[in-house]
Amino acid sequence: MAKISYRESHKYEGKGDEYEAYYQSKTWQRFLWSREQEIILRILEKYFTGRDVHLLDFACGTGRITELLENRVKTSTGVDVSGSMLAIAREKLRRTEIIETDITAENILKPRKFNLITAFRFFLNAEPELRFAAIGALAELLDEDGYLVFNNHQNSGSPWIKLRNAHYRKKQPDGVLNVMSIEQMKNLAEGAGLEIIEVYLAGFFHPPKVPVSFCLNRAIDWAAGKFNYLNRFSENLIAVCRRKKNIKMELLPLSTP
Repeated sequence: MAKISYRESHKYEGKGDEYEAYYQSKTWQRFLWSREQEIILRILEKYFTGRDVHLLDFACGTGRITELLENRVKTSTGVDVSGSMLAIAREKLRRTEIIETDITAENILKPRKFNLITAFRFFLNAEPELRFAAIGALAELLDEDGYLVFNNHQNSGSPWIKLRNAHYRKKQPDGVLNVMSIEQMKNLAEGAGLEIIEVYLAGFFHPPKVPVSFCLNRAIDWAAGKFNYLNRFSENLIAVCRRKKNIKMELLPLSTP
């Protein structure tokens, strides 16, 4: 049986309700979301203080990122291909323009420009062809002085992801567990004329079937964030990209949480 493209995987009726329930009920997912919110707001303060922000939340789903930001930006736009996901987003959002569209097939947002584009829980899950099509479409919409922020929630450099991948392959030798390295993140950005200028550690580790409290996870992230080289071992990463400049920029790891 041919594998269903990721662009089709969220279109069925009821997907939005399933998605919301999953991220509200899982301890690790709730912790990740708390860390992601902190970092997104830190990025907003660092790069956009004193500037009008025009937000595009790509693959916005049920509107978690958009809801966090819509009252902090001048204009807010969310796009997704899933009608059931967007139905929930519409219940949450008040100031956001919500569009059901696939910009990898037809980029109806051109020639508009956005100086903040977010794309969470998309690139890792998408097949390689879709990854490159999506980031290419987003690069066309990114303002000259804008930033694209995306995450990778299964970094292949993480020991825990390595264990999970090995276990998965043992059970399903022909299966594919989506993982992505920091190098692949950089290559993805560079393929669209972008460069990663900063990487944030957000959710250092998630040992399989071992419950870890919110407070302990928070302490682990705080401690790991003190050592730049530990970024490569973090399970979840958030990257900040901009249009590639002529000068070479150093990849900046996370400061302390």
